[in-house]
Amino acid sequence: MKNQSIFIFLMCFSFGFSQDTTISLSLQEAIDYALENNRQVKNAARDVSAAEEQKRETIAIGLPQINGNINYQNFLKQQVQIVPGETFGGAAGEFIPVLFGTEQNASASATLNQLIFDGSYIVGLQSTKVFLEISKNAQQKTEIQVRQNVINAYGNVLLAEESEAIL
Repeated sequence: MKNQSIFIFLMCFSFGFSQDTTISLSLQEAIDYALENNRQVKNAARDVSAAEEQKRETIAIGLPQINGNINYQNFLKQQVQIVPGETFGGAAGEFIPVLFGTEQNASASATLNQLIFDGSYIVGLQSTKVFLEISKNAQQKTEIQVRQNVINAYGNVLLAEESEAIL
């Protein structure tokens, strides 16, 4: 019961803050506002920018690519091997500790790759161009649909206002 009374109180309280101000826009202002704030138009613009990035990515595959690699190793504790002493001219039965390897090791490498000819690369470039055009066409179609919807809604409002004035 307590929850129901709180809910009813909140519902009555929320009606007190309803929107009382009206905004009057011209047809062009309404179209501009809709094109700026419509979610479908924003998504279509994002799709176009994603298609442009994909085109750049595909072009980058064919550009020269340089890969570099640097390795450095510092062996804090080197491996010690026990070797019989007579191997190095020592007394028989005596063992000599011998260190193998170096204390520090560094190496560097660089490779350069260039795509000279690949048929799939050319087809990929053409397909990304087509995909970009399709995305731009979809964006234009979305903008046209939003314009039509705004014009229809604006016309319906004008018709309703005129019908109210006639009545």
